[in-house]
Amino acid sequence: MLDIQGRYTELTPYLIVSLQEVERMNVLLGTIRLSLIELDQGLKGALNITDAMELLQKQLTINQVPGQWAGVAYASLKNLQDWFADLLLRVQ
Repeated sequence: MLDIQGRYTELTPYLIVSLQEVERMNVLLGTIRLSLIELDQGLKGALNITDAMELLQKQLTINQVPGQWAGVAYASLKNLQDWFADLLLRVQ
């Protein structure tokens, strides 16, 4: 974010919206990363499995976008597989 902001001296409306979208995507990716790391550690026995981890595992198993991800993501009615493919395209 700082690198992108440092490149521009004039903030146009389009640039402001782009920066907001980058920030939202960073929050989403951070949430996904942290929840998957915690779930992995829980499954390996390094952490106690919490209700949130169990719910995440269940939602991943039934191909549903986890609620904690959907809370910080863009609105979508897609299943997890299609949603994740779309997320990868948006990140790219």
